[in-house]
Amino acid sequence: MSKFNIGWVGVGNMGAPMAKRLMDAGHSITVLNRPSAKTQNIIAAGASAVENTAQLASQVDYLFTMIPDATVLDEIVSGNEGLFQSTGSIPRALIDMSTIDPTGSARIGALLERSRVGYLRACVTGSTAYAENGTLGIMASGNYALYQEVLPLLKVLGNRHSWLGTAEEARVCKIIINMLLGNLMQALAESLVLGEKNGLPWDTMIDLIADSAAAAPIIKYKVDALKARDFTAMASAQMMEKDLNIALDIAKDSAVSLPETALTRQFYTAMRAEGLEGFDMSGLVLVSEMINGLRDPLQRKQE
Repeated sequence: MSKFNIGWVGVGNMGAPMAKRLMDAGHSITVLNRPSAKTQNIIAAGASAVENTAQLASQVDYLFTMIPDATVLDEIVSGNEGLFQSTGSIPRALIDMSTIDPTGSARIGALLERSRVGYLRACVTGSTAYAENGTLGIMASGNYALYQEVLPLLKVLGNRHSWLGTAEEARVCKIIINMLLGNLMQALAESLVLGEKNGLPWDTMIDLIADSAAAAPIIKYKVDALKARDFTAMASAQMMEKDLNIALDIAKDSAVSLPETALTRQFYTAMRAEGLEGFDMSGLVLVSEMINGLRDPLQRKQE
């Protein structure tokens, strides 16, 4: 595989191990110089650093992004210090691996197309452990030739790859998957609290659910954390609330009714109202305990 100069914006919980994998595969990585520990760690591991996206864009073959929402991506592309402000060359393509709304993504795609910068939506499924191990699922949409061009890089990051179409199909697919995960967490929370209120032993109840036909892989993955009541975020409630809002916006535009998702979104909003938005999405059980009269879950082990 050819070696490339790669720019990476967004070295958070997911982005940092993904960028590190590309660097370990022999590619040169350049990041934005920020004081965060994860940024400084990857710089210490050998990444270069620049002060803004315009400088980054002038030095790299491909620009990868893993950021919170379309507003941030828009700033990266067309902001005062964004990609379009580069005084040198510009990347062949922007490969965005974030979970953002299709409307915002399409607007950014149109801007990039006018500037002849390729644009691949390459959304991922999987947690930080999958990012570290290179076992993410990657669903892509955009120009198919570009997808084939960067597939060797995507194979460093994930072991399952799908091309879904030429536009925003990857965005929609990522949202429907996250929508299902959010709804599963609400169903799990209600099941746990019903059992808890009726005296079932917490650890045994979790084991039996995880051993049942109802146990999706995400539930099995949460067993140890739920037993310990450790709600350290692998995927935060704040991010899930954002994704369910996107799902409901897509549904509105598509004339699709999503009553269960609309209700589940309210429970994630309740987590934010209680100051729990930084907790893991499985923390919905805390809200269910609160409204069902169990002792204050914030006084129990974990949090």
